[in-house]
Amino acid sequence: MKKNILVLVVVVFVMSACAAPAAADINQTEVDLPQAETVSVLEESTGLVTDESEVSDPVVTEETGSGEETHQATIAALSDTELSTSELEGITFMREEEKLARDVYIQLADLWNMNIFSNISRSEDTHMEAVKTLIDLFGYEDPVQDNEVGIFTDQVLQDLHDELMVSGSISLADALLVGGAIEEIDILDLQKYLDQTSNSAVIEVYENLLRGSIKHLNSFVSNYERQTGETYQPQFLTQEEYQELISLSSGSN
Repeated sequence: MKKNILVLVVVVFVMSACAAPAAADINQTEVDLPQAETVSVLEESTGLVTDESEVSDPVVTEETGSGEETHQATIAALSDTELSTSELEGITFMREEEKLARDVYIQLADLWNMNIFSNISRSEDTHMEAVKTLIDLFGYEDPVQDNEVGIFTDQVLQDLHDELMVSGSISLADALLVGGAIEEIDILDLQKYLDQTSNSAVIEVYENLLRGSIKHLNSFVSNYERQTGETYQPQFLTQEEYQELISLSSGSN
């Protein structure tokens, strides 16, 4: 009997000793969570969001509070040079081009009631705010102002919006092609403006927007091919450029 009690005490002691590291790990995880949340907010505010265009319709987190303030402070710290006229024209144009994407997707979501449009429109709204951070930082006039959905200061973008809405209203397949076209145009413009700037703040925002546009393009391609059974053909990118971007989107980076 005494021997059995002794064995039981030893077992309990060993189990307690083994459990201690696990408890320490759990406590450490709880401590690390706020930091991870801050990083997530910062990434979303510059366009680094998860692929929210899937049919499951995941929620896109809104940027509010200290997270947005942290993002603005980070971008301000990167603004190491004054912008040239062409750089200022670039961020002004990209502000409205991101609005074009958002506005078209909002309208196509109402027309076709498909999650991909409503989900990506929210991401494009975040992209708009990221560019506005640059406009505010350098004291430039915001071309969007209080313009309603479908209204643009730049006449080229106004005409493009109107043409895309005509095409996107024909059928769901055409609407998905419009989504692909917008993302291809966005990618080409971002690449062009990246080549024209050496400002770290502008580069930071543009590169994040570029990654987001590549993910969006991949989502429109997947949805188009699933809906039609046909292979998506690039509309503005070369076949080689398109294949490279799709490969990047499918990879871990």
